[in-house]
Amino acid sequence: MDSTTTGNFETSSASDMLNTKPCILYYFIFGTLVCGLIIIVGLVGNVLSLIILGRQRKKSSTIHALCLLAVADSLLLIAYFISGPVIGAQKMAHGYYDAMNQGVFASVYINEGTRIFNQVSALLTMILMWQRYVAVCLPHKAKQLCTVRIVNRIAVCSSVMALAFYLPNFFLYSITTSEEGMFYPVSHPLVHNVYFQIIYSVILTYLVSYIIPVFSLLYMSVAILRSLKSHSNRSLNSQDAHRDLTKSSITIVVIFVICQSFQPIRRVLMWVYDPFLLHYMCGGDLFYFSGVPHFGLLVNSSVNFAIYILFAKGFRRKLIAILTNRNVVAPNGSSATSAHATAPAGTSVVGTYSTTSKVLTLSTTDRSTTMAPSGSWTDLPNVVQQ
Repeated sequence: MDSTTTGNFETSSASDMLNTKPCILYYFIFGTLVCGLIIIVGLVGNVLSLIILGRQRKKSSTIHALCLLAVADSLLLIAYFISGPVIGAQKMAHGYYDAMNQGVFASVYINEGTRIFNQVSALLTMILMWQRYVAVCLPHKAKQLCTVRIVNRIAVCSSVMALAFYLPNFFLYSITTSEEGMFYPVSHPLVHNVYFQIIYSVILTYLVSYIIPVFSLLYMSVAILRSLKSHSNRSLNSQDAHRDLTKSSITIVVIFVICQSFQPIRRVLMWVYDPFLLHYMCGGDLFYFSGVPHFGLLVNSSVNFAIYILFAKGFRRKLIAILTNRNVVAPNGSSATSAHATAPAGTSVVGTYSTTSKVLTLSTTDRSTTMAPSGSWTDLPNVVQQ
């Protein structure tokens, strides 16, 4: 529950006479059907992303960051499934007030958990973009900075920081049961402290959750675009890869900014509509807006799979191969010797040929370097190419 709400739920004769049918339909159609569909599609997409990308995550720090992002997004979707579609279906089946207890519990505890997962997802998106920024704009440092170990360390530190930052919100409210058996939250005295509201709930919260991530992502995206533009004289294949990378990066940033912007809008509306809780409940002026900020977070955590399909050719090929259970087959008569004949000068080729599956696997090693920079293209999406 947001720390600016009063947390006082009171029943009255006016609420008893309230027509709750439109509210029930809103919860069911928007909360259960629409959001439920997005959650299911997002979970399936994240699982498929982990299956496709997980095979190469140890070879590329960028792919590893994408896998961690899929995990964080999946945790957010699971948490929202408990507080959204389930409550909407219960309201539709048993009435608006019969699901009030679940709604209060979700507002006090579950929604705070989703804020932690969303913060972790934002930080992982920054890590992902930082890996791309280093590989494209600072290629001389890619070998030192673009490693799986560094990504793991930063991801763990980011998760611990997100948990520590939002942990106080779990203690700002406690749930009390009325004589009728209804749950209602009781606010901690700290909630009414003006300095706590201004410093923690407004300045620090939106600095950490919105301002820093958005401006960092925009800065790195612009820097990547400028770097790619200055190297536009590369080979055609390299240009195609960089175009795919640019489209994926910019799309992720744009969607992130749009989806996360509903939370600051909600904060502004809190100041305009006072008391905010009354306007946010059934029959209030902001009732139909109440689910929009949560909807934005759901879309942000579900859309990456679609981005990979749209802008990453390698990901599409891997996905089609999995769905159709096909393998990449080399032409008949292929051999390792033919690969040596066509290998570029200055490279050595190691080939293995399987007579049962007729698949030729080749690996080339540049004699001038011991290893390619982490994040080079391996026929997979959203990995950084030097």
